[in-house]
Formats: sequence, C-alpha cells, structure tokens
Amino acid sequence: MASSKMTLLMFILALIFSFPQPQARVLLSGPAPAGFLFPQTQSTVLPDPSPFFASNLLQTPLPTNLFFQNFVLNNGDQPEYFHPYHFQSSNSSLTLSYPTRIATSALISQNFTADLTISATKNNHQERHVVSSFSDLGVTLDFRSSNLRFLLIKGSPYLTCNVSKPTALSISTTHTITSLSSNTARNKYTVKLDNSQTWLVYTSSPIGFTNSNPSLITSDSFSGVIRVALLPGSDLEAVLDQFSSSHPLSGEAVFTEPFSFKYIWEKAGNGDLLMLAHPLHLQLLFVKDRNVTVLDHFKYRSIDGDLVGVVGDSWVLKTQPIPVTWHSINGVKQLASSSPQIVTSLARDVQALISTPISTTASYFYGKLIAKAARLALIAEEEAFLDVIPTITKFLKGAIEPWLSGTFSGNGFLYEGKWGGLVTKNGAVDKNADFGFGVYNDHHYHIGYFLYAISVKINVLLF
Repeated sequence: MASSKMTLLMFILALIFSFPQPQARVLLSGPAPAGFLFPQTQSTVLPDPSPFFASNLLQTPLPTNLFFQNFVLNNGDQPEYFHPYHFQSSNSSLTLSYPTRIATSALISQNFTADLTISATKNNHQERHVVSSFSDLGVTLDFRSSNLRFLLIKGSPYLTCNVSKPTALSISTTHTITSLSSNTARNKYTVKLDNSQTWLVYTSSPIGFTNSNPSLITSDSFSGVIRVALLPGSDLEAVLDQFSSSHPLSGEAVFTEPFSFKYIWEKAGNGDLLMLAHPLHLQLLFVKDRNVTVLDHFKYRSIDGDLVGVVGDSWVLKTQPIPVTWHSINGVKQLASSSPQIVTSLARDVQALISTPISTTASYFYGKLIAKAARLALIAEEEAFLDVIPTITKFLKGAIEPWLSGTFSGNGFLYEGKWGGLVTKNGAVDKNADFGFGVYNDHHYHIGYFLYAISVKINVLLF
C-alpha cells in the first residue's frame, strides 16, 4: 500500500515539475523531487523543433499548445494574435496587422491584412526566425543575419524591434502610403495609409526614413530600438508619445497567494510601462494597488472587447475566493429518506467497477471513467460508507499504475525527447489518436482526469 501511494504521489510531482507547457510560476520552497521516470519513446509524428528554437532552449522542455505555437510549427509563417495585433513572420520579415472584426450570426472572426511589414533592406529572404527566449506573456524572435530582434509581448500597444548593428531598414504595406512626416529630432515618424490608419514609429536615436514608393519606406543605416504603434484615435497620440521610451522584454504570471496572481514585466528604457488590459483583466485588477494607473480613455479594439491602457510593470489580479474542498461545498443533506438510497446506489456502482472492466484504451475516455470511480470514493467518504472505499482504491490502483509504468498493453504515458514532455503510446505513432495527444493537443484535459483520480486515491489513503 505504501509503495502504491508513493508511486502515484511521485507521478503527480513529476507532472508538476516537468510538464512541457511553460506554466505560470508558483513560488516553491524546495527543489523538484527525483525518483520517478516515465518510460521513453521516439515519436514518429512530432515535428522537429530545432529549426525554430535557439540551441540553449533545446536543453529543456519546450512550450506546447501556446500563444506563439504558429511560429514554431511547419514553416512558422502563420499569424498569431497577441492583443491588439496579429503578427506574421515570413521571408526574413515581420508583418503586423491591426485586424478588423467580422461578425455573423454564427461567429466573430478577425481578418489578417499586412498593414506594415518590417525587414532589413538587404536580407536573406529564405532566413527563418529563431525563438531566442519566451515567457508566460511574450516571445522573442531573432533574424540573425538581418540584425533584427522582435520583442512580441501580449497586450503591448507597441511592437518593439531591437536592431543590433547598423542596418538599413524597410517598412512596406499592402496599402498606399498617403503621408510620411517626422518631428524635428527625427526620432518620431507618422505614417498615414489610405485605409484611414495612422501608425507612429519611434526610434531611440535619429533615423532618416524616405517614402521610396507608394507602398514602401526605407531608412538609412540605423542601430537601436524601434517601436511601432497604431494610433487608435487622434486624441491619444500624446499618451503613446509619453510612454514610447519604456518597453517590455518579457512577462511572467506569478502565483504568490490563494485567489491572487501577478503579472510582472521585465522592462528596458526610461519611464513607466504602458500595457493593455482586456475586460476580464479589468474585473480582476486590484484597483487599490498604487503601482498601476488605469487610463479609461485609452482604448484599442479586440475580439475580446475593448483593451484599456494600464500604466505599471506589475499588476495584482484577484478573484473571488471559492472554497476548494474534497467534498460537496454545501454538504449532503442527511435526510432519512435520501441517505439509504445514496448508500444503495454507491454499493451498486462500486460492484459494477469490479464486474465491468474498462474496455476503452483512449486516454480521454479512460480518464473520465477513472475520475468517475474516484468520485464514488469521495461520496462514500462523505456519507461515511467506508466499506466500499478499499474496493475503489484497489480498482484505481489497478487501472492507473499500468499507464505510468508502461505495462498497459493498449496505451500509456511515455516521455518523448523532441519537445520534452508526455505523450501517449498510441499518440506517439498516430497524430490523430487520443484527440491529438501525441502532438500535444488538448492533452491537459486527459491528464486532468488522471490527476484527479490519483489525488483522490492518495487522499483517501492518507485520511
């Protein structure tokens, strides 16, 4: 019994510390435990991540099913939405789009239009970007031969580009440029397009831009920081001017206490950081926090509603406390007429666990069945019908452990080294098996059922 308990506990801890999705940080008091190793496999369906990730990132588990996934799959040239912009990386350039919404009775979607494309004037058009770093809220794309580094941060009203060496730049558009003007210092340019958009371009030092043709702007040699922002309204230009000198490098979601978390951005430059909050952020934002200022009048549209400006590099977001218990929140009503019926039903359902073995080998449906069995244990515990609990825990042990040890003939959880995470045995050879678990699609649902069942088993054994 003790060995079984330890095996399941180590499985939970192994998942927490080694699962491939970059999780929001939880402050822990000690190092990750050692001692549990999943059987290994070589996936035949997963793409090779090495063309898109810097070599130092390949030494640790890589992010999957995340907000920049399109940048590291296939050719890496499909757009991703970062609020408020769509970004597309292809042909040694980065394109940004301020998408318009298309609404029908069935759905709301956004279209991608190449509003502005930034590249080096002389570049290798076949060069792929490389992800040099990533965080919970951002990703950095490098075009090394072009000396360009793009800092893509969710919720930033600016696109930030770092030009590492003197390089001539090009900014092109699918629209017609109707006006190009600069301030006297030549570190701010205003670009007006024939689709009624106005874009502001800020630079850390003077730069010379020329309107080379109706859809192209070129520059002289430049090194430093360039920031590009759509002007959402003529009365908001002063706000973008004010905060143009401070830019985020990365962003983390940090959990420090129950029902609360923080967004913390690492920043560079001078002054305060301007970011955007969508409606849910505004509901959760701790307004008494003196480190942030909400600019109610500063707004960008998005598919999730208006994005509102927030000044501050650390946000505290709080949710309503919800009781988290093993048993029902309100308790089972101890009515003389209902309790015997519950006990009778429990006895019948537990007997069915023994008489009707699980026939499916699919991780999702298998997980649902063991989670259902685990729920019976908690109902029995709350009803003080403890006689059936040993039968349930024995069933859970026999149903779960073969998935962890590699001894379940029909499937199982295996470690694959390309991306550094768990896949299923069937998913490792068939990308459609287990709803795409083998290519890290929706795998958290499947794992959730197993974690729930394992946690319940450990709980009833301990108490």
